[in-house]
Amino acid sequence: MENFFVPKKIWKDGGPFPHALILLSEYPEFREYARAHHELLAEYGDQLGVIPQEWLHSTVQGIHHAIDVDQTDKLRGALHDELAGMEPFRVQLGPVWPGITAVTVAVYPEDGMAELNGRVRTAMEKVPGITLRPPELRFWAHATLAYTRQDFPDRGLNRALRALRPPRVDITIARVHLVNQYQRPDLGYYTWDVIEEVQLG
Repeated sequence: MENFFVPKKIWKDGGPFPHALILLSEYPEFREYARAHHELLAEYGDQLGVIPQEWLHSTVQGIHHAIDVDQTDKLRGALHDELAGMEPFRVQLGPVWPGITAVTVAVYPEDGMAELNGRVRTAMEKVPGITLRPPELRFWAHATLAYTRQDFPDRGLNRALRALRPPRVDITIARVHLVNQYQRPDLGYYTWDVIEEVQLG
């Protein structure tokens, strides 16, 4: 695996930058799923930044620059307007695998999360002065259990994760949180302050 926190990925002053997140820390089923992997991931010490339960999340869409109070207020309203027309939906979380720079959790099916991403992007793009990175050709819905803090061979970790395989979990996505997110390379993960909760439907 390779270090996630390379210079090109480091945020100026660590943020905060506005992001729309699914706060997976609010779902007891997912907290238990993450806990089932914790002992294994903790064995890798300084090589991995294992995410504490209170900071577990799935990113819907990020804004990678600061915004002012007026833009934040407009974004709140735009998100409520866009997400009022989308009903809550079910997803399954799992399995887990080590990617290139993080240990990630699959989120299936992908269509609900892809629609949610599209609606959140539409809301963000309605606010003057907000600039988004180009969209992915196909939105990758996922959560993260740990970020890689240094390069290391992952053969042992890969095999151990494959052997572990706790039961996958099903949850209902019914709300999104707009947050001010902070990047913490010193800890190996992200934290945030909640700005607004936005209900679907």
